[in-house]
Amino acid sequence: MSSRFPPTDGPWARRLLVLLFAGLLFALPVAWASTQYLGQEIDPALSYNAVDGWCEQGAFPGFGHHCFGDYTVSALTAAHDFDLGGHDFHKGSFPADPDSAYTSLYPPIGQFVHVVAWIVQQGLFGPSWTFWIYLALLGLAMLAPALWVAWGRRKSPFALAVVLVMGVAALPVIAMLDRGNSAGFAIPLVLAAMVFLGRDPTWIAPAAIVGAALVRPQFIIVALALVAIGRLRHAMAAVATFVVVSLMSFFFVPGGFGAGLRAWIDNVTAFRGGFGDLNNPIPANISVARSITSVGSWLSERPGPIGSFGYWVASTVPKHAFIPALLLLCLTLALFLAARGRVPRSVAIVVPVALAVLSPAAVPAYYLGFALVIAALVIGPDLRATGGRGMLDTERDGRTPWWWGWPLIVATALSLAPIALSGDAPEGSPLPRNSYVLEQVGKVWFVVVLLGLAWVAIRIWRTWRARQTVR
Repeated sequence: MSSRFPPTDGPWARRLLVLLFAGLLFALPVAWASTQYLGQEIDPALSYNAVDGWCEQGAFPGFGHHCFGDYTVSALTAAHDFDLGGHDFHKGSFPADPDSAYTSLYPPIGQFVHVVAWIVQQGLFGPSWTFWIYLALLGLAMLAPALWVAWGRRKSPFALAVVLVMGVAALPVIAMLDRGNSAGFAIPLVLAAMVFLGRDPTWIAPAAIVGAALVRPQFIIVALALVAIGRLRHAMAAVATFVVVSLMSFFFVPGGFGAGLRAWIDNVTAFRGGFGDLNNPIPANISVARSITSVGSWLSERPGPIGSFGYWVASTVPKHAFIPALLLLCLTLALFLAARGRVPRSVAIVVPVALAVLSPAAVPAYYLGFALVIAALVIGPDLRATGGRGMLDTERDGRTPWWWGWPLIVATALSLAPIALSGDAPEGSPLPRNSYVLEQVGKVWFVVVLLGLAWVAIRIWRTWRARQTVR
């Protein structure tokens, strides 16, 4: 078969592929210039410092001077919360109160992977082998969207190129593996949920959404996609199942259900995690709250009422960081309920998946892994349609408008391209700056979400006008 794009590809899939290759081609000379001429390091631009500490804790002995901090801290937290032994939490550094009944930000079921890893490393493989097995599985999870698209092109040598731009060279894959963060295990579940959205067997999509939410609670927001296609009972069942399983998992905490649940609530409400100042661009935070605060800070430099309004936004939102996302979620739910069954499929997928990631007040840039799912669904085949085209090329009610399609594929390409161009951190800052793209891409996705909701609102308005005309 020819290495050219198969004739079943639609124009939006081709455009995204071109943007992904262009982003990678641009990223290579930028990385060279940044390191060789500007003296900047790539690792903090795309992720965090490679010298991240925690080696002395023994959860992982270290790969050079890198100890994959997220993995190490999560492993220690799981060992503490489930009283697995093998570590004295009163000696050395520990990121929480060792006397607390529960120290994680996630429900106990969300620590399942690290509980298994700790048990394995204590009794079977040891820290090194356990970690490398964990990282290999995490890598497969992050590569799942690219491998799914490549499998559909398996008879073409172009399949390897897809694995390159959507996989091994994609920024979220690099950053997630660099941190060893278990959030990556949610990616194949989100992909499965969106591939089977509205398809038989009907239980797969809600079950996959529940599975993703058990990895990271915020992914229960993806259930809004079920609302958009009119599957209200499935959406409610998914939410109820997630809540019940999460609560029941506290019975397995040695400190007891009540003590563990209260400690978890205290952890969540008190969390700042280095993102306490939403006006600070360091480290990159792709959340809705950060995007709005950043825009407010920019407006505050303008004269007159605009500047006053910007100052009010920049000073108010950080004090109520969850309010903007909550309002946006309520608006999305209202629009999806009003237009259920008539929401454009791409909007029904993109908006809930994006909001699931952007809604918390503190969102590290490696959570851009959700863009891997979006890219796969734009490029890969929509299984509901014939011809093997992606979701932007198979909208049922006409063509995808340019003002929705172009911002979406540009945001996706910016999220995947490893462009390591960053500025200098302010003097005295303990952290270097992430790349300019990571600092701004959250705003781009915020705009994409608003455009998707605008498309739904336009459809509702046109339907209402049509009904009024008939009357």
